[in-house]
Amino acid sequence: MRNYITILRPLNCIMAAFAVLIGAKMGGQIQSSTAYAIAATFLICGAGNTANDYYDYKIDKINNPNRPIPAGKITRKGAHGYALTLFFIGTILATQINMPALMLAIINSMALYLYAATIKQSGGLTKNLTVSYLVASPFLFGGLASENPSPTLFLVFVAFLVNTSREIVKDIEDFEGDKDHLESLPVKYGFRLPGLLAAFFLAVSILLSIVPAIRNSVSSLYLPFIGVADLILTGCIILLVITPKDSSPRVQRLIKKAMILALLGFFIGSF
Repeated sequence: MRNYITILRPLNCIMAAFAVLIGAKMGGQIQSSTAYAIAATFLICGAGNTANDYYDYKIDKINNPNRPIPAGKITRKGAHGYALTLFFIGTILATQINMPALMLAIINSMALYLYAATIKQSGGLTKNLTVSYLVASPFLFGGLASENPSPTLFLVFVAFLVNTSREIVKDIEDFEGDKDHLESLPVKYGFRLPGLLAAFFLAVSILLSIVPAIRNSVSSLYLPFIGVADLILTGCIILLVITPKDSSPRVQRLIKKAMILALLGFFIGSF
């Protein structure tokens, strides 16, 4: 059972579910439909991660040999069936919200599967942008669940930028495993250009992070969280400019920590 939880990448699923909660709160109110949205997001996100492991098993033998499939703890066939089941259950839960939310759940389920099956193999920025859309969209999903998605759009955009940076950094980190299988940005252009591009996306997101405070759309409780997050991202920018390859494992972990702090800031600041 433990391996069937591990393959979901539960921390990523929890972050996605938390993003739904923030989106619902920013939309004005947390309703009973929010619980369905949170559960659907957790399952669909986990399904996408499982499908990704199903298609990535050769690469994971190099980059992540302890993942359940390359380690022989879950069969590829079993993982594929598990992913499809989770997609189905998550979509059924979305039928209990509203039609726009259901449509987004279906679109994201298809996008997650297509990403794992084909889009990822194409490499390049398209791959990174697809993942970033999928990471940012739970905020919109939460807004749809509260039937007021407009306030979430700014957060969707900022999350899109930060995660695009993190995806590029992950590609730098995974260069050795990817170079014979994928045409990622580092495989095509080396480390310097992707490092600068990732740093640029982080710089824009830092500038945008002050907008909610200026517009008074969040309380002052937002400021300590986003301040620390921005300091972390500033450090990441410096590392990406100086040593993109050597610092990539550390940077992608730091960006994730900054994203968690920003999520907490938006949530607490929404009260």
